[in-house]
Amino acid sequence: MKQKMNQILCLVAFLVIGSIQAFAAPFAEGQYLGQTPPGSTAQVFAPGLICDTRPHQGESWGTFPVDGNTFCFSRSGYVYITENTNQGWTTPKRIESIPYMSACCCLSPDANSIYFNYSYDPSKRYSLHRCIRTSQGWSLPQELGPPFSLAFGGFSVAADNSIYFSESGKGHWVAPFVGNTWPRAIKIPVGPIEGKYNGCHPGVAPDESFLVFYSIRPGAPRGTETDLYLTLRRTDGTWTKLRNMGPKINSRYYEFGARISPDKKYMFFTRSNGWGLNSYSDTSDIYWVELKGYLSESYR
Repeated sequence: MKQKMNQILCLVAFLVIGSIQAFAAPFAEGQYLGQTPPGSTAQVFAPGLICDTRPHQGESWGTFPVDGNTFCFSRSGYVYITENTNQGWTTPKRIESIPYMSACCCLSPDANSIYFNYSYDPSKRYSLHRCIRTSQGWSLPQELGPPFSLAFGGFSVAADNSIYFSESGKGHWVAPFVGNTWPRAIKIPVGPIEGKYNGCHPGVAPDESFLVFYSIRPGAPRGTETDLYLTLRRTDGTWTKLRNMGPKINSRYYEFGARISPDKKYMFFTRSNGWGLNSYSDTSDIYWVELKGYLSESYR
C-alpha cells in the first residue's frame, strides 16, 4: 500500500512539474525583446528584463547583431547574451570565458564574436579582445593586437566588420575589415567640439553613414558629465559639424557607449550617475531612443 502511494505521489509531482513547464511564460517574445518602441525621448530598455533600475545596479553596452535575434550587454562587470528562439528569448546567460570587469562589450554583425576591452595587468592599458562562438561554446579571449594598439575606451563594429575606435585625445579611427583581418587603421577627419576635442567611444551606423560619440558636457569640468554628439558622413567622405543630441537624450548624468540598431531606427546607449560603473556607488542603465527625429530622411 505504501509503495503504491509513493508511486501515486511521484506521478502527481511529475504531472505538476510538467504542467508548470508547459505553461511557463518565455523570458520575452518579439522584436527587441517585445518592448514598446520609444519615441524621440530616451527610455530605459527592457526594465525588469534587462535593466535593473534600482540604485547601485549596472547594465551597459547593449548591442543587437544584423538579424536582431541576439542581445549582448554588460551587467555588473560581466558580459551576458540572450537569444531569440522558437520559444521566445532565452534568460540572459553570462559568457563564462569573458573576464570580470571587461569593458565596452560589442557583438559582431553575425553574432558569432564578442569584442571587448580588457587588461590582465591592472598597471597596463586595456586592449581589444575577441571571443568566438564555437560548437563547444565561446572561445577563450584572443587579443587582436595592431592596429588596435591605438585604441582607447569604447568602440563599435559596422555591418561589414570594420571597427571604429578612439585614440586617447587624438580623435577617431576606422580599421577596415579586409581578408578576414584588420590590416590598418585610417584616421577619421571629425572636427573639434567648441574648439577642443574630447570625443570618445564612437558608435557607428551599420552602413557607416553616421557616428555618435560622447564628449564632456558643455560647462562641466573635464572628466565629469558627458553628452552624446552626432556627425553625418557626406557622400564625398567628409563629416558634418558635430551636433549635440539635445535634452531628450542628454542629461546631467553620463551618457556614453552609443550603439545603432541594425535597421538604424534606434540608438542604444548607457546613462550612469558615475564614470567608474562601480556597483557600490554608481547606477547605470541601457537606454534607447528613436532616431527619426535626429536624422534627415536620406540617413534613416
